[in-house]
Amino acid sequence: MTAPTITIAPPFAPSDAPGAPAFEWRWLAAGAALLASLLGALLLWRRRKPKVLRLAAAPTIPDPDAEPVLPRIDLALEIPGATRSLRMFTLRYRLTLANRSDRAVNDLVVAVQLACAKRGASNAVPLTAAQNMLPVERIGPHQSRTISGEVVLPLTAITPVMHGQAPLFIPLLNVTIEGGGQQAVAKSFVIGTPGSGGEGRVQPLVMTGPPGALPELTARPIDPPPTV
Repeated sequence: MTAPTITIAPPFAPSDAPGAPAFEWRWLAAGAALLASLLGALLLWRRRKPKVLRLAAAPTIPDPDAEPVLPRIDLALEIPGATRSLRMFTLRYRLTLANRSDRAVNDLVVAVQLACAKRGASNAVPLTAAQNMLPVERIGPHQSRTISGEVVLPLTAITPVMHGQAPLFIPLLNVTIEGGGQQAVAKSFVIGTPGSGGEGRVQPLVMTGPPGALPELTARPIDPPPTV
């Protein structure tokens, strides 16, 4: 009996399989090229990505119920000179108004009144008694304006303060600023000869002696006017 013969077939090739599509390398190359193009476009888009616009902050709307911030006006007073006659005491002044705010002030009226400090009484002077009414049209932001003038006081209106046998006179210059859409600003200055203490103090005027020009005088701000 003859043994059966076993025949080994050659390996099966995919390209030879019935109905299998042929594998072509050109499609792989085309796919790789397409993928490379997409990656390049993505990188270019990231580089050219528009910046995010930052919008300006919305303006602050003022509260209609809030109280308005009024400008601050500082006052400084200089005394160029003074004289005393048989009937009148005359004082020359130079007043500087400094606007300490960030906006201008307009249409101000400065009232100046010369008075005498009285012992045991309020030395405030009513606005209607002002001797000088000086208009100031405008003071710009952080600017100043200087005005000057002259005020007089009859000697009969002076109530001297006795120091022993010497009658002393303490002049007061009251300044009020109104207008500009703000509340009135009031300031008083005591006038006298410079004190020896170097602390801005002033000495009363002695009413004895011949009439004529008085020695150097200085002004010291006070608030409120003193009671002597």
